[in-house]
Amino acid sequence: MKSVLISPKGIKENLRSIKPLDAICEYIWNGFDAGATHVKLYLKTNMMGLIDKVSITDNGTGIAYNDLQNKFQPFNESKKADLPSKSNHTLPHGRKGIGRLTFFSFAQAARWDTVFSQEGKQYKYYIGMNKNSLNKYDDNDEKEPIETKEVAGTKVTFDQLIALSKEDILEKIKDEFFWFLELNKNNGYKIWVDNEPVSYEDLIITRNEIDVSHWKLEYEYEIRFVQWNISLGNEYSKFYFIGSDNKECYKEATKLNKKSDEFYHSIYIKSSYFDNFNFENTQIEGQIGLFPNKSEQEFKKLIEGINHYLVKYRKKYLKEISDKYIESLIKRDIYPDFDMNNIMDVYRKGELDHLVETLYTAQPKIFTGLNDNNKKIMIHLLQLIMDNSNKPELFEVLQNVIELDEEEMKELSDVLKYTTLNNITKVIKLLQDRLKVVQGLKEVVFDNKKFAKEVEHIQKIVERHYWLFGEQYSLITSAEPDFESALRGLLIKTKGDDSKVEIDHEDKNKEMDIYMIRQDRRGSVTENVVVELKRPSVPLGEEQLSQVKKYMRVIKSDDRFNASSIKWTYFLVGNRLNNNGYIQGELESHRNLGEPHLVHTDGNGNNKIYILTWSDIFDDFSRRHEYLMSKLEMEKDLWLKKHDSLEEAVEDIKDNTASQAEAIIPKRVVN
Repeated sequence: MKSVLISPKGIKENLRSIKPLDAICEYIWNGFDAGATHVKLYLKTNMMGLIDKVSITDNGTGIAYNDLQNKFQPFNESKKADLPSKSNHTLPHGRKGIGRLTFFSFAQAARWDTVFSQEGKQYKYYIGMNKNSLNKYDDNDEKEPIETKEVAGTKVTFDQLIALSKEDILEKIKDEFFWFLELNKNNGYKIWVDNEPVSYEDLIITRNEIDVSHWKLEYEYEIRFVQWNISLGNEYSKFYFIGSDNKECYKEATKLNKKSDEFYHSIYIKSSYFDNFNFENTQIEGQIGLFPNKSEQEFKKLIEGINHYLVKYRKKYLKEISDKYIESLIKRDIYPDFDMNNIMDVYRKGELDHLVETLYTAQPKIFTGLNDNNKKIMIHLLQLIMDNSNKPELFEVLQNVIELDEEEMKELSDVLKYTTLNNITKVIKLLQDRLKVVQGLKEVVFDNKKFAKEVEHIQKIVERHYWLFGEQYSLITSAEPDFESALRGLLIKTKGDDSKVEIDHEDKNKEMDIYMIRQDRRGSVTENVVVELKRPSVPLGEEQLSQVKKYMRVIKSDDRFNASSIKWTYFLVGNRLNNNGYIQGELESHRNLGEPHLVHTDGNGNNKIYILTWSDIFDDFSRRHEYLMSKLEMEKDLWLKKHDSLEEAVEDIKDNTASQAEAIIPKRVVN
C-alpha cells in the first residue's frame, strides 16, 4: 500500500461537492484524455435488478507504471494543468488531479486494470482503492507489471454502488458529451453503454453545412452549424477550429452567448488553414507573422461571415419560438384576455402578438429576465400603450433600456410607428367586405325567384368565408371530399402526415359540405366543425338531421378522429324548419342544457349537433359586429347593393379581403 500525499480531511474538503453522475463522467473524460476514441460502460445488475457494479473500458494509452506515483500520490495537482489553457482546448479535460478519487461518491471500491506500451512491448498491472482509505492505494500488490499481448487501454471497475439507474446514467452521458462527440465524429469517437452506442441525435434541432463559396476566401472550409435543444452548460456555444487531420486546434465562445434566448449552438470549422495557425498571436494588424493568425483578413472575413449567418439564423429561430413563448404566457395567465369571437379583439391581439414577437426577437431578456408578475405588468403596459397609439414614446423608452443594432432599431421603430394605422385600415376594409358578403349571401338564400343551389352558389361563398361560423378556423375540406380525404387533411394539418388513409365504415363515402378545425397556438386541435348546407327550397327536418348523424357515426368509428380533449360540432344549415314539428321537438328537449339551436349531444358532450337558419347566422353576425359598425359609421349602401343574377352575386363576394385560406384537401376534379 502507498499513500496519497494528503490527509483524509483534505480529500473530503476537496471532493464534498462531487455528484455521482458527474464522477462517472469524469472517468469517461479520463479515457479521452488518455487518447481513447472508444469508451465502453458495462452495468452489472444483481438478482434484485439493481446496478451493483460498473466498469469503464477505454482504448487509450493506459497508465505507464513509471508514471504511477505522479498520477496517484500528489493530490489536487496534475501534469495536465501544465498544458495549454483548458478554456481554449477541449482535451485534456481533467486538470485538478482529483478525478481518480471521485468514485467515493457512488461506490465503495475502485480497481484500475491498465495496459501500457514501453519499448515496443505491452505491460499489464492494476491499482486498487477503497472509499474508507482514500489516502492509500494498492499498486499491483507492489509487484512489477507483467508482459502481455493485450492492447493498450484501461478498465476501471467500481463495486458496491449506491442506487443508480441506467436511464439516469445514459441521460447524464448524453448531456455531458453530445457536443464533444459531434466535434470528434470524423475521428470515430464513441461511447457505449452495455454494447449500445450513445446517440445524441434527439438533442439536435438543426445540423447545417454553411456555404462559404460567395465569401471570397482563399482557403477551403467545411463549416457545420448545429443547433441544440439543451444548454451546453459550462461549455457554452463555441467555435471549434479543426485542422485537416480532424483534430481540434482551438475553440472560443461565439458572440451570441448569455442572450437569455435558448439559442444553443456549436460551429465546427475544418480547414488546412488552421494546421499551423497561431491562435494566441496578438500580431499588430499589417505586420507579417511566421504563421497565420487572427489579425489576417482571411480570418476576419471568415468569422464575419459566420457571425452574419448566426445572427440571421437566430433571428429566424426567435421569430418561430416567439409564438410558443406567447402561448406559454397565455397559459400562465400573464397575457391580457381577448374575445376571439370579437373581430376587434382578434386584431388587438394580433397587434400585441406582433409587438411581443418583435421585442422578443430583438432582445429576449426584456421578458425572460423578469418574474411572472413583472412580465404581466410589462405585457399589460405594452397593451395599454398599443391601444393608446403611443408607439413613438414606447420606442424612446425601449431604446434606452435595451441594446439594439442599427437594423434592429429601424425594424422596431417601423413596427411601433405604423402598426396601429395599418391594422385600423385593415379592420375597416375587412369589415366592409364582410358586410358585402353577408348582403350578397342574403340575396342568394332569400330571393325565392333565383333558385339558389347548394354547390354552385351557397357552397362557393361559404367555403371562402367560413368566418360566418366563428373566428380562428382552418378549412380542411369543402364540397365533394369524402371522410377518408377529410381524415387525411386532418393528419396533414396537425401532424404533417400525407400518407394514404382508409376508413372501414359503410358510410365512408358520404360527402361533407364544409369541414373545419380550430387550433390553439401550438397547433393542437381543440374543435372540429362540420357544416351541412341545404338549398333554400329544402326545409330542415328528420331526414336532413339523420344525414348529419350518419356523418357523426362514421367519425366516431375511427380512433384517429377522436380524443378525449377534442370535440366535434355539427351545423345543419338551411332557410327554414320543416312544419311537421320533429326539429321543434328536438330543440325543446335540449332546451334545458342552455344552448340555443342544440338538437343532439352524446354522453360526454364531445359531439353536438346544432340546427341553424340563415337568419340565425345573419343575426349572430350583426350582434358580433354591431359595436364596430356603429363606431366606424359604415354607410348602409355598402351592403345594400343588388345583383342581377346569383352568379354575379357569387363572383362579386366570394373573393375579397374577408376571404380565408383555401381547403387543405382540394376539391376532386371530375373528368
